[in-house]
Amino acid sequence: MTISRTIIQDMSEPYAGKVRSASSDAGAGQPRLALAVAAMFALLLLVALGPYASTDTVPSAGGGSLMRQLSYGLVFAAAVMAMQVTHDPRRLLTIPVGVVLTLGWCWLSLAWALDPSAAVRRITLTTLVIWTVFITVPQLGYEKTVTVMRRVLLLVLIANYGAVIASPSFGIHQVAQVGDPGLVGNWRGILMQKNFAGAFCAFTIIAYAFDARGIRPILRWLVIAAAAYFLYMTSSKTSMRLTGLALGVGYLYSLYNPRYLLPLICGAAMLSIVLMVLGVSYWEELLAPFERQDALTGRGGIWLVLLTYAQDHWLLGAGYGSFWNIGPVGPVYRYSNDWVVEVGNGHNGYLDLLVQIGAPGLVLAVATLILWPILKLAAGTATRTRGPMLMAFMLFCAGHNMTESSLLDRDSIVQVFLVLTIALIEMETSRQSGAPAELREVRHG
Repeated sequence: MTISRTIIQDMSEPYAGKVRSASSDAGAGQPRLALAVAAMFALLLLVALGPYASTDTVPSAGGGSLMRQLSYGLVFAAAVMAMQVTHDPRRLLTIPVGVVLTLGWCWLSLAWALDPSAAVRRITLTTLVIWTVFITVPQLGYEKTVTVMRRVLLLVLIANYGAVIASPSFGIHQVAQVGDPGLVGNWRGILMQKNFAGAFCAFTIIAYAFDARGIRPILRWLVIAAAAYFLYMTSSKTSMRLTGLALGVGYLYSLYNPRYLLPLICGAAMLSIVLMVLGVSYWEELLAPFERQDALTGRGGIWLVLLTYAQDHWLLGAGYGSFWNIGPVGPVYRYSNDWVVEVGNGHNGYLDLLVQIGAPGLVLAVATLILWPILKLAAGTATRTRGPMLMAFMLFCAGHNMTESSLLDRDSIVQVFLVLTIALIEMETSRQSGAPAELREVRHG
């Protein structure tokens, strides 16, 4: 707690004078930046440690965790207090319209959800986390948000190494899990699972690789090297492959010219049409590899169950949060009777959304959470220094959901970083297109 308090004070200190000055000029309606820093810091720490709070004695029943809900509720309350919402309630309306529509569809799906009680708890937590991010980032600004993010990532990395060194039986997987027999020996640090640790390491590498000129080079490269080695020891294949790809895409974005936008859109549209036609024409052939249970480290068997259910319920799905971990009423028990019922998620964020909120919900989510933010970056309104990191984050989050599930999944690590990236993109692009004067900064590059 002492270390955390010192870091928060250190991050807030340069702004203390600005807050006092602004308060004297504009009264008590000015946001409290120190409290906003604490809220963002606490939110990201909860994301790292949240899986411990969410542990349920009967995980398949969807009972949820009161501690988890209360923790995020307190962080949300701190963020609201920081923004002085009583002086201007409109400050709460910071979530982009597209994201609101997506959340609205998820809430609407409760009308047909198979387990409404579990679904309400899950969508409430998802909404709470997203709302907290979108009301906190504008208060902190781009630079301060990224600084908080980097320091939390560094703290988690240090804690991960500490767990591996001080308590290998805790910091290194000792027992295999369903669907992952090779888990033993993989590093996880303070996190519950090696894929969580892998994602944190990936975000750390990207955050320190781009837009980090204010950090001393030796510290910057030490952090990158330490995170890369820990990532390697996790054996998290998805994160390892995507980290290299994301770094490459981020570098290419630094060379990108917005004049390429129209050809890129046309090319992507044509490719999508071709893939859709091929998918319809060769549907059976595409499903064939998934019929092998060992395909894609067991994911083939899981995805086949999801695709089969989606064929029967493509329009509405089972309702948000009503496919996995809701006990015997869960659809997975009707479509599978083997080890798949014990997995707990589909290891594919897009398929998991498809079986929960149907094809319309999936299209809406992908369009607002993935395609639109990337399109805004591709339009060239982000700076050459900030854009590469944001694009790298977007690509990592989008690609990660091809083999792991996090899209619109409450406080999952990749989901929270996706929302954080979207909020930073909204700030960066609106800043370039005419934000209030106090939020504008000199554009570089």
